[in-house]
Amino acid sequence: MDTEFKTIEASIMSMLGQLQSEGGILQRMVYKNKNQHRRGSYFQRLLKVRRDLRLLQLANLEELVTSCLLVIKEDRPKQKLHLLESLKRRKCHNEKHNFMERLLGVAHLLVEMVEPILKAASYPSASANSLI
Repeated sequence: MDTEFKTIEASIMSMLGQLQSEGGILQRMVYKNKNQHRRGSYFQRLLKVRRDLRLLQLANLEELVTSCLLVIKEDRPKQKLHLLESLKRRKCHNEKHNFMERLLGVAHLLVEMVEPILKAASYPSASANSLI
């Protein structure tokens, strides 16, 4: 189980790095083509994905994932229970959001990102099929 967890952890961390690099590529594509394609529906979907990627960066996704992995991996149940209880505590509206709220927000962002990505990915194939 320990080796399986380590492989899962390594793959998640590599995917986070890949997400950051692909987000940088998307940023550059949007910046280069902003004036020419800004009204196109395909480009509007790319803008939505870019906005969601920026929000994921602001939520500090890597820190959230490492915290989740630490909670899952922890061997001492008493310490794990204490950590989970401390994560549930709510803070004032002016302070930083707690871990659970940030995790819920990231999950919501990921759900919102699926539709524009799928539509943007299917757009070129749909237009190619209409030409045939």
